[in-house]
Order: sequence, then C-alpha cells, then structure tokens
Amino acid sequence: MEDSRESTLNKKDVIDGTSSSNYLGCKDLGVYSLENSRGSKRSRYLYPDTKIWPMGYGLNTYVYKRKQKKCLMNNDNFDTLPEEIVLKIFKMMDKRTLLKCALVCHQWRRIAYDESLWQHLNIPSRRMSVETLDNILARNIKYFSASHSNFYIFANQCLCKTPFPKLQYLDLSSVFMHYNTLRSLLRQCSNLIKLSLENCTVDSLCCQYIGYNTNLKVLNLASTVGLDRNGLEHIVSLQNLEELNVSWAKLEDDNLHYLVANMIPNIKCLNISGFLKQLADFDLSRLSSRCTKLIELDISDSLAITASSLDKILEKNHELKVLSINRCYNIDTPRLLNLTELSRRKRNSIMSLKEVNFIGITPTRILEDIANMLNNPDMVLKINGSKFSGIGRPKLAQNKHTIWEIPAFIDC
Repeated sequence: MEDSRESTLNKKDVIDGTSSSNYLGCKDLGVYSLENSRGSKRSRYLYPDTKIWPMGYGLNTYVYKRKQKKCLMNNDNFDTLPEEIVLKIFKMMDKRTLLKCALVCHQWRRIAYDESLWQHLNIPSRRMSVETLDNILARNIKYFSASHSNFYIFANQCLCKTPFPKLQYLDLSSVFMHYNTLRSLLRQCSNLIKLSLENCTVDSLCCQYIGYNTNLKVLNLASTVGLDRNGLEHIVSLQNLEELNVSWAKLEDDNLHYLVANMIPNIKCLNISGFLKQLADFDLSRLSSRCTKLIELDISDSLAITASSLDKILEKNHELKVLSINRCYNIDTPRLLNLTELSRRKRNSIMSLKEVNFIGITPTRILEDIANMLNNPDMVLKINGSKFSGIGRPKLAQNKHTIWEIPAFIDC
C-alpha cells in the first residue's frame, strides 16, 4: 500500500515538474506542493512581478514571467519624420486633439506646445481656475477670448505672475472674476492692442494697468462698474486709442463730464449711449470741438440732448459717416426729415454721412415718407441700418466665431 502511494506521488512530481527528492524531503514537515492550487493562482495574479511567492503556497517555488509584447520601436516610421512635418500635421488638429497628442511623449509635448499652434484661443462660457488661465496664456497666445466665463481662485493659490508680452487681443466680456484677479492679469499685459472688459467690475488700478498699454487702439468698457475719476485719467491718456465704448457704464455726472471734456482728440469711433439724462447738450458741444476726426458716433438713449446738439455735431465733424441717435426723444422729427433732405445735395457738408439710426423716435408715417425718399437714386443716406452698435465689441451678433474680425473658431 505504501509502495503504491510513493509511485503515485512520483508520477505526480514528474507531471508537476518537481523532483521526488525535493518533495519527499518536505514530507516529514507535512507540506505538499500547492503550485497549481487556487491560492497559488491567486498569488500569481496579485503579484505578477514577484519571483518568489509568499510562504504558505508551497516550498517548491517557480519563476513566472508574463509574455512580453513585441517592441514596435523598430517599426515606428513616425519617429523618422522631421519635427517640421509633425508640426504641420498638428496644425490641422483642433485644440482638444492637440492636448491628447501632448500626452504621448516628451517630443510630442514639446511640438504640441509650440507657440505657432496657439496663436488664437476662443473658449467662451467656461469654468476654470486662475492657475489654469495663467498656464494657458503662458503659451504665448496672441488672440484670446474667454467671454462669459467663470474664473475662481483657491485660498492658497497665487494670482497671475507670468508676463504675457505677446498677448495683443484680449476679450473678457461678461466674465465672473474678482477685480483683484483682473488687476493681476492686466498687470502682466503690456502690449495689448484691443481689449474688451464689457460688464466687468474694475477699479482705478485696473485702469492704471490698462494705461500702460500705450499701443491700445480699441477699448470696450460698456456696462462696467467701478470707473472713477482716477481711472478715467489713465483712460484718456491713451493717445493712440481709436475706438472707445463706455455705453451704459456706471459713471457719476462729474466723471462723465470729465470724460467728454478730456476725450482723446484722435478718437474715431465713440459710443457714449445709455446715460439717459446725464449727457447734456454742452457735453456734445465740447466733444464736437475737441474730436473732429470722428467717423462713427453713438449717443443713443440720451434723453436730455436736443436738435441743437445734432446741428453742432454735423457742423464740426465733417468726416462723420455713421450717427446713431436711437430713442433720443427730445430731437424733433422735422429735424430728421431736414437731415434726409439735405443728403440729396452733393455740395452739402454732410455728404460724408452715410448712415443715420433713429430707431424709436419716428412715427410709422414719417418712416414711410423717408422710405419714399430713399427710392430716389440721388439718395445716399442709409436709414436705420444698424440696430446695435459694434463699436469696440469683439464679437458681433452675426459672427461669433471671430475676435475683432479675426477668425477664431470655438476650441475645446
């Protein structure tokens, strides 16, 4: 009986690949081979890289090795391409795919973050931290738009500390951002050409940092809160400014009078609409005498101005092409009819005027008379061609995929 048991064990040892001497040497200890047991398989699954298995799974241990996958480096023809070719391929990708490619290897990350691929970025209505914004702008972006976005900051998080010397077009319209964060962002910008802070909260320091951008040509401060006398002093110091929009901004009467009286002489497009009874005739008289290069002027929703202001504007501004006086109810209708009648006379000084908008102040009957006048081939004046002003605004209603007429499709 004992001989048959030993022969059976010897056969099992041969099948398991163990020698009977090793197995029989442990027989007195009461230990048997468990290499193919459930516990041993579980150990091999949990510890695939372990060469010596933990005690309790048998004394006869083996070296287990996973099957290695064949290396594909020798067959990867993509690595043989020059980086210039890879860069051209990356230029055809959108930003989301580009970020995924940056995770492949160090070489692709370096190519994917090349500044030529990040010239413009349009990411409206996003929620991100200030640190993320800092990392994005650090890629030397030239055109950046994050309108209607929410920027939050943690308690121990630093504000923007990286300079952005190549940032020229910045659109932060209707962003939810604390003015301290906005202040730290504007402090790092020194070469801005066009800036939009519509519906934002600013202070005098924000305006001071805006004033450091001496090459600024377009500034949109519509519906802003926090403008004061000190901040306006920095705004009017921008001598290269050509377009300014301060419509519906929260300004006190004295600050508004100061802004109009000290307006930049070289300004070409100005929107000072929405001040209701704050803007008076003497303000427009000063403006007409000081700014003689105006091409487009919007004084809509000014309830205190009269037809005398309209006469002074047309008398002093010979280069004026677009005039918007929507909902200016104190301007009488006969004066508007006289304006359209004068547009027939080519020798008249107002022949440079191409468009007049007076929505909301003209009865339907008068509009029909004006429409009959427009049928005249000598009529060169366009009536009510624009319902909304586009002065200083980076994105018009008919094209939201641009930043100041520069193509910038929505990314990510």
